[in-house]
Amino acid sequence: MKNMIFLALLCPFILNAQRNFLDEGNNLLSQNRTKEAEEVFREGLKSDEKNLIYQTQIGLCLLNQGKYEEAQQQLDKVIVQDSNNVAALWYYGVNSFQNTKNFRKAVEYFEKAYPLILKTSPQFFAVNFYIGKSYRNILVTEGITYEETDRMLETSKEYVRLQPNASDVNKFMEFIKYVEEKRPQSNVKIWMLTNEKNAEETLTKQLKKNKQ
Repeated sequence: MKNMIFLALLCPFILNAQRNFLDEGNNLLSQNRTKEAEEVFREGLKSDEKNLIYQTQIGLCLLNQGKYEEAQQQLDKVIVQDSNNVAALWYYGVNSFQNTKNFRKAVEYFEKAYPLILKTSPQFFAVNFYIGKSYRNILVTEGITYEETDRMLETSKEYVRLQPNASDVNKFMEFIKYVEEKRPQSNVKIWMLTNEKNAEETLTKQLKKNKQ
C-alpha cells in the first residue's frame, strides 16, 4: 500500500519530466493557438525557472497576441540575462516594429541581432527587410541622417539581392533608385520627406515621372 501511494505521488513528476514543453508550445504556435502555447511555456517555466528559451517564447506569444508592452517587459528580462540572445533580440525588434511604430527601437534591436544571424538563414533576408523598411518609415516621420540613409540603402539592396522574386521587390528597387537620385549631400544633417502621407504621394508621383 505504501509503495502504491509512493508511486502515485511520483506519477505527476514522471509525466512532467517526459513532457516536451518546447515542441508542444511551438506546435501550438504553428497552429496560431497562441494563448494555449503561452500557457504551455509558462507551465514549462514552473519546472525550469531559468530556462531562457521558455521565457523568450512567452515573449513571442505575447507579441503575437498584440500585448506589446508585456512582450517588451518579458523580452527585457531575457536580454538582461543574455545580451546576445538572438531570438529575444529578433522578437524585440518585431515587437517594436509592430507596436506603436517605434521604428528606431526596431532598428536598434535588429542591428543587435544582425551579426548573430547566419547569412544562410532565411531570417537574414528578413532582418535586411526590417531594417530597410524601418529606416524608410523614419525617413517620412522624423528624418534620417546621411549615414542612416547609407544603411537604409545597404539593407534594402541586400533584401532585393536575396529575394529577387518577392512580390514587393519592384517597389524596393524603385525606392532605392529614387533615394539615390534625390538624397541630399552629406552636409545636410537630417533628410525628411515631410509626413508619411505626403511622402508616399511624392514618391508615387516621382516614380511615375521617372518611368516616363
